[in-house]
This record gives sequence, C-alpha cells and structure tokens, in this order.
Amino acid sequence: MPYISKVIGSPVLDSADKVIGRIKDVLIMPKAGEYAPLRYLMVQEKKHKKMVYIPYEYVETFSHEEVSLRTVFRKIPVRESPVSGSIFLKEDILDKQIVDMKGARVVRVNDLRIGDFDGKMCVLGIDISTRGLLRRLSLGWIDIFDLMKVHLIDWREAQPVHRTLKLDKVAENLKRLHPADLANVIEDLSIKHGSKLMKSLDAKAAAKVLEEVEPDLQKILVKYLGPEQAADILGQMSIEEIVDLMKMLTKGEAKRFLSQMENGKVKNIVEKLLVYPDDTAGGLMTVDYMSVRPNWTVAKVIEEVKNSTMKNFLIYIYVTDENGYFHGVVSLRWLLISHKDIKMKQLLKKIHSHTVLRVNHEINEIIEIMTRYNLFTAAVLDEKKRMVGVVTIDDVMRHLFPNA
Repeated sequence: MPYISKVIGSPVLDSADKVIGRIKDVLIMPKAGEYAPLRYLMVQEKKHKKMVYIPYEYVETFSHEEVSLRTVFRKIPVRESPVSGSIFLKEDILDKQIVDMKGARVVRVNDLRIGDFDGKMCVLGIDISTRGLLRRLSLGWIDIFDLMKVHLIDWREAQPVHRTLKLDKVAENLKRLHPADLANVIEDLSIKHGSKLMKSLDAKAAAKVLEEVEPDLQKILVKYLGPEQAADILGQMSIEEIVDLMKMLTKGEAKRFLSQMENGKVKNIVEKLLVYPDDTAGGLMTVDYMSVRPNWTVAKVIEEVKNSTMKNFLIYIYVTDENGYFHGVVSLRWLLISHKDIKMKQLLKKIHSHTVLRVNHEINEIIEIMTRYNLFTAAVLDEKKRMVGVVTIDDVMRHLFPNA
C-alpha cells in the first residue's frame, strides 16, 4: 500500500504508455467516520503545463512504482477545475492539524497511507510518526537500523481541521468526547481554529468545554469570539465561572460582554459579585445553594430537592425568609429521616453567629472560621444579614492551590 508522499510527483501514463504529466495532488470528498475514496488525480500536463483533474475511475494502477490509466488520455473526460467540496490531500491535509478522536489530542499529519477498502482505493491511515516525516523528506535512509516505528491513526478516527472542511461535521464526532478532553483539543489548536470549533458546538456544550479550558485561554477565546457570539455560551455557564472570566477582562470589556446577555437575573447577580475581591468570602462564594422557607414542610422541601438543578454537592438546606434573611440550616440527612409533615422551622439548627461568613471576610478569616468549627460549607451574609451565597471548602482550596 503506497504513501501519498511517494506518489506525489510520479509520472502518469495512459494505456498507450504515453506520459501524460505528473501528479501534483490527489482529491477526496470525505465523510465523517468513513474511509475516503480517491476521487480525482490533479495532474500537470507535460505538453501544455496546465492542471487537469482525472477521475480516479480511469486509473488502472496506483502505486509508488507506477500510476497508469486504463485508456488513452484523449478519451478521458478530464475536468479543468476541482469539484466543489473536494479536499486536496497534499495541500489541505499534509502538514496540517487533525483531531485524534481516540487520543483526544491534536497532531500533525506527516504522511497518508493509501490502500484498497471494499474494492475502492481509499485514504486508510494518517502517519504522525517521525518516520513518516523522514519519508516525506526522502530521508528514510537515516533509520538504517529500522528503529523508528510507524504510528498510524485510522482515518475514520480523525477529522481534519482546515478551512475547507465544515467544522460542524467535525463537531458531530467531537461531541462524544468528554468536555475536559475537548478542552485539551482546543488548547492544542490555533486560536482561529479553536474559536471556530467552539462556535460549531451548541451553546450548552460549548459552555461546558469553555469551563474546562485554562483561564488565560478562556479570556483569549471569548475576546476572539466577541460579545455577540460569546453571549449564548456565557448564558449557559455557571455564575461563578462567568464572574471569574469577567474579572480577567477590563471593566469596559466586561460591561460589553454582560450587555449582550439575555438573562437579566443572571446578569444582575454577576454584576453584584464582580464588586467583591477574589480573596474575600464574596469573591469566593457560590450562589448555587438550596434555599427554603421556614413554613415549608419536609415533603415540599424533598420535592424541591428532586427538581433542583443544583450543580454543587448538597449537604445542607439553608432556611431564609421571603426577604432573604438567614434563619439557619437543616442537614440533608436530618431532612430525610424526618416526618413529611414537619415544618422546616421545627427542624432548624440554629447557627452560631461566629460560624457564618460576611461578604468582606478575607481568606485568612475564612480559613480560621471553617477550620475552628470544622465546616465543609459556610453561609455568607451581607451587611443586613441576608444570605447571598455559600463558601465551600473546595472554593477555599481552589483559591489556595489554583493549579492543583
């Protein structure tokens, strides 16, 4: 089975053994998840020096030793321009980036393996090895002891990342990757291709991926996308992630991005959280917590828990009144073992004033309080004793060890 590097530049002979010209490229029309049959040979004519496109169905032999046609050249209906949607193996694929679906990584194409599949000559494999690069450069003789191994990726498990491929087709395959794996892929791509891949995903999937991307790249990507294109993605992210991202932008930039958000409630919460420094309880807290009323029954609260969209691990139910004033907490365990008609105010565990946090508490104070009282979570109150969020031990650890 030939490699494309060995075929490019080879002479093309017709059935009369007349040299027609030399191969400059080979064209395919790929489909996601399938081997790609060869469609046309791009040949520079020997006589007129112009490029012609010969349908592959007229090829008799295709190898690194010989490329021959099954009839005389004048009887072949050649094209003078490529078919719309065609991909050039040399121009568009060699030396370009591809997404290795199995490895969830971006690699560079050093060569392409061609072979027969189901009666058709197809692109079967992508060589990403050093040996493939040496073969391209005609330096294969360097590996005289045959120590270098060929590393082929199945063509069906990779998608080219190039302007001539529609990235929505790539995204259809990439959707099966975990958001963290897809984030790794985007981190390996150029900003241009990474942003295009982000735009090709639906807003919810793109948000999950963006949350996994390194913070510095998050900032670059959203700025590259711009406020209008990034708005839908930001709208699907957690409030804490939006706040962290906006804090990396200038005040003017953050204002422009937030102005495009359609969810006014989320926008208002983000704007309020942006005023708190990162190393205070207000800057560390999450607003994703379960809040219920004192007169609610156990049965009603359990139903609320079932229907909750909370992302954080649920340990405590926080009891507040209609105005947000904090009354205390009920543990999830105590809730589950209590009679369904009991009201929350009867189960309420009063919290000592020293075990709650204020929005302006600094990190050292937060650590001291949570350590002294052995707290996994702590309620955060504003100056009027209204509950505005929760700081978890995870929030503290992420602040202390951001790269862990």
